[in-house]
Amino acid sequence: MTLLQSYFFRQILRPLLVTSFVLAILALLTQSLSSLDLIVENRASLIAVLKITLLALPQLFAIILPFAIFIAIGYAIQQLQSDNEIMVVYAAGMTQWQILSPALRVISYAVLVNLLLNLFAQPMAFRSMRETIYQVRSDLATAIIRPGEFVSPAVNLTIFVREMNNGLMSDVFIHDGRDEENPMTFFAKSGAFANISENPSITLNNASRQNLSEDGVLEFLQFSSTSFELNGVIEPQGELLYKYSDRYISELFNPDPLNFWEMQNADNLRAEGHYRLASPLYNYTLGLLALLALLGGEFNKLGYGRRLITFGAVALVVRLVGFTLTSAAQDMPGLNALQYIFPIIVSLFCIGALLRNKRSVPETSLAGA
Repeated sequence: MTLLQSYFFRQILRPLLVTSFVLAILALLTQSLSSLDLIVENRASLIAVLKITLLALPQLFAIILPFAIFIAIGYAIQQLQSDNEIMVVYAAGMTQWQILSPALRVISYAVLVNLLLNLFAQPMAFRSMRETIYQVRSDLATAIIRPGEFVSPAVNLTIFVREMNNGLMSDVFIHDGRDEENPMTFFAKSGAFANISENPSITLNNASRQNLSEDGVLEFLQFSSTSFELNGVIEPQGELLYKYSDRYISELFNPDPLNFWEMQNADNLRAEGHYRLASPLYNYTLGLLALLALLGGEFNKLGYGRRLITFGAVALVVRLVGFTLTSAAQDMPGLNALQYIFPIIVSLFCIGALLRNKRSVPETSLAGA
């Protein structure tokens, strides 16, 4: 029996690995489309966008893993049914539990992987991703400067930089006509972006400023260093704030009492924490639904496609209910317990239905096998 169970284990594990890989690639492609705005709006480098996309993989993988479990078990058991292998082991005296055991072992490993992703890999990756996005959006030079070109980041504002190396600009020209009554023109040998009192600006070195006085006389001033503020051109980024998905489990359940934002969002943080702990249970729930679809009824010579589709729809609804409970728990903390209770109840129902089922093996089928 042990050899047969090991064989069933391998038959389920292989499609799980393939399905997880395919779904992860599809999820990454979807994530990469959502990152296009960083290229369009912030002119982020392709390397930065690829890094941001890959860092989203732990969370994406944690979400798709229960569905990969459902698909893998459905495919593997369907193949075993088609080859009459399930029928033969029933006839050989294997109990329902012995047949279910290899699938439950695969699901248990998936639960462990999912838990590790939720507790460690996701917050670690998302923190790095958040920091990368912050750096991209804070890179003022990349946002508005194109060396060797006149650019207009705002109406009546023109900036030209001959070249730029490591954030240092050479031969800077700025014409600011936003104040129509007092337009100004700046020339500088060099310049660099800076944040002065959290306001984005350009520090100009060896600079001069030209403007017309009220009586129409051209005024010319020289500075060893001056700053040109970009208020209204680029919004200040503010401080880097880690979102719920970026925080470790200890931070989610123990918000800092001295941090106003954390205390204000304590219910949301705890709901995210319970989601991280409860969501791996859906690997059992969806896997058991797939097993119930294929092993929970009589043998069917015509196949199990319709049952798989029906139970697949049920699995999708069950998972959507789980997401809904997480969202609702942010406003009603009392629902956090349901994040655990709901998948456990569905899983226990499936186990009970599977163990109650006593399959009869048609004699004609055995003769054909």
